[in-house]
Formats: sequence, structure tokens, C-alpha cells
Amino acid sequence: MIRKLLRRAFSLLLIAVLVAFAWNGWKEVRYRASMPLGEVVGPAEDAVMSQAVAMALDMINHTRDGLVEKGVKGDRTLAGTRYPSEKKPGPFPADQEYTDGHDGPVVYRRDVHIKTHGCVKATFTVQELEGRFRWGVFAEPGSYKAWVRYSNGDYQLHPDKARDARGMAIKLLGVEGEKLLEWQKDATTQDFVMMNSKNYFIRFLEDYVELTKYLAKADNFGYFLNGYSPNPFTWRWRELRLVAGTKKKPPESPLLTQYYSASAYKLGPELNIKFSARPAQCLGPDGTALPGKTRGWETPKKDYNFLRLRMGEQLAAGPACFDFMVQPQVPGKPMPVEDATIVWSERDSPFVPVAQIRIDDPDFDTEARNEFCEDLSFNPWHSLPEHRPIGVFNRVRKALYEEVAKYRRVANQEQYGDGQPITLQPGQPAEPTPESW
Repeated sequence: MIRKLLRRAFSLLLIAVLVAFAWNGWKEVRYRASMPLGEVVGPAEDAVMSQAVAMALDMINHTRDGLVEKGVKGDRTLAGTRYPSEKKPGPFPADQEYTDGHDGPVVYRRDVHIKTHGCVKATFTVQELEGRFRWGVFAEPGSYKAWVRYSNGDYQLHPDKARDARGMAIKLLGVEGEKLLEWQKDATTQDFVMMNSKNYFIRFLEDYVELTKYLAKADNFGYFLNGYSPNPFTWRWRELRLVAGTKKKPPESPLLTQYYSASAYKLGPELNIKFSARPAQCLGPDGTALPGKTRGWETPKKDYNFLRLRMGEQLAAGPACFDFMVQPQVPGKPMPVEDATIVWSERDSPFVPVAQIRIDDPDFDTEARNEFCEDLSFNPWHSLPEHRPIGVFNRVRKALYEEVAKYRRVANQEQYGDGQPITLQPGQPAEPTPESW
């Protein structure tokens, strides 16, 4: 009798879930039939963005509290596993329990992408391009020095083998021209921010705020299950499916996976684009392929920081390269700029290479470099007007990233400085220059 009731309850639940899926699918079809393809700024965005900023700062504080409880000091993370001659992993030696970094109070980290795999020096070389792409840093052929940060996507520290998004953030140096951020308009940097997924899982600004309310409490499912409602028709099925797609298995190395902007940007006054960085073969001056490493790793995936260590292995064997590409928006195609959950079809608009990134920096994993990397901030609005971010996801980033960077800088300087309160003035903290490279 009990088994019969359980089977009936399970059948009813399954039917409810299938009907909920169908209902959400019908709503999606109706939405796409009338969605805007250009920019549409909502009337109450500023008020909602202030809530998003508040929730992001809550996430930073909650993450720091968790690290304090774990006993992680300063800017360190747990170190990788030590491998003795036998196959079974051994315990950490006392002096290798944590990665290099400073002790003391736990630093205030980013709200997301808090675990760094490494910051490396790179050369960003612009190619000879057709006229429609020749704007901003792509106006003329030439090279820029750059810093590139590779990271996880989560707001918590995890072993690298955990499923997660991965990030690649590029900061070009020596870029002349007035920038979009008023308080850093004279900075000579240009940022490009990417992850290894083609789209995001949040469509509307209000949903982003609702998500961060739960993440600030380290609750990863409350948003998707609508506060754990018993009614599956209120669950956010589409967002749950999309976020599962961003939680990918780790790549063999951060230098061997493709990264995407996911959100849209201007390229000049008329063209809307998305961009991507795809691993490419490095070539010597004579056009021959340079040696490199893509397999036969010494560091196994069970290592807590295997992505960082494999970056070191790969760069010790030779340089790593990426093709930096842009994908133009095609009028009339389902390629919206406001909705970053919708992938722009590469059949409608293939990516076009516009530059190459070359990384030849095998000695990046040092205490000084890691501290420098922790202090770096990346923001799509560290940008020339020709590369202006567009869409609601980028508009919320403008307020969010700037306030998070200021908050972290002030809090960390107070606890590692003389303890006196400080106030950031316009233009502080200064963006790095080519001399930092």
C-alpha cells in the first residue's frame, strides 16, 4: 500500500515537472517573438542596481568570514597535494600547507571569481583589419603589453577539480585616450573580461538582485527553487538549466580552453559585437609551430590548485597563444544585446580574428606577483568609448565592479596599513602602466 502511494506521488510529481517545463517553454517562445534587439534602459535601473551593490558587498563579507573560520590567513589559499615517491598522496609538510602569500588578517576578496589561477604577462598584437573593425585599440596594427588573470567563477574557494566557470580577464597597457569611467578617465588601460561559457544564466536585473540575496547567505539553490517553494511552476527552470551549463568540468589547463564575453559591446559608433579568445598555435618568426605542452601533465587533477600548476608546466615548455576574435551582430537575427542568456549563433555570424595574444611568462607564480594580482581590478568599463559595454548585464557591472573594487581596496589597506581610515580620491587606485609589466 505504501509503495503504491509512493509510486502515485512520484508520478504526479513527474507530471507536474513536465507540465512546468512545457509552460516555461511556451513563455520562452512568446518572449523571443517580441524581445528587443537593441539597447533598452529600464526606468528604475539605478534603484535596483544599488540593491545589487549592497548584496555584492554582503557576499564579500560572508566569504571573508568563512575563510576566517577555516583558518586561511592573508591572501593565501590551500596549497596543492604533495606527492611522495609512492602513488598515494602524503600529508602537507608544515611549511607547504598554504600557497605563497602574506599572513595576517584575511583579505577581502572579489565577490565572484575569487580564486586566481595566475596573472601572466602577455603581448596583444592587433592585425591588419577591414574598415568596419578598425576602431579603438583595433584602429591600427600594433602591439600592447597586457596583464591577463585566469580564475575560477565561484564566490567561494574550491579545489580546481570542482565543476565551475573559469574566467580570463585582459588588461591592455599604454592605451591612450579618455576612458568611460569618470574617476579613471585618464587611465591608460583597456579591459576585456570573459568566461568559458557563451552566455549567462540571468536575464533581468531584478533576478540578479534576487540571486545575490541567496548567494550572500551561501545558499546556491534558493533562487532557482523560488525560496524552496513546493510549487514547481514557480521554480526557475530555464535559469537552473543555464547555470548547470556554466558549471563545466575543469579544462586541462586555463590556457587550453575558449573564453567568451557572453555580453555585448560596441565596436565603433554603429557595430555591436561579442568577443572571444580561442587557444591557437604559437608560431615563430619564420611561421613554424613553436614547441608547447598540451598533455602528459605532471600535476594530476586531484591537486587543489592543479590549474595554476599546469599553467606553470605549460609555459615552461613554451609560449601559449590565443586568437582574440569578434562576432558582429547581424540585423534581423535573434542576437539581442539586452539579454545575455541568448547565444548569438555562429552560423549567422562567425567569429573573426582581430588580434593574437601571446603569453611567455613561466615564472608567474611568485608571492610578489600573486599579491599584485590580488590588487588588480578588471572592469569592462575600464574602456575607450569605442568599446563601450552595452546591455543590462554590463550596466550593472559598471556600478558593481567599481564599488566592489573600492570597498576591497579601502578595507585591505586599513587592515594591512596603519589601521587608520582612508578615503579613495578620484583616480585611485591607479591603473597599472607599461612599467608594471
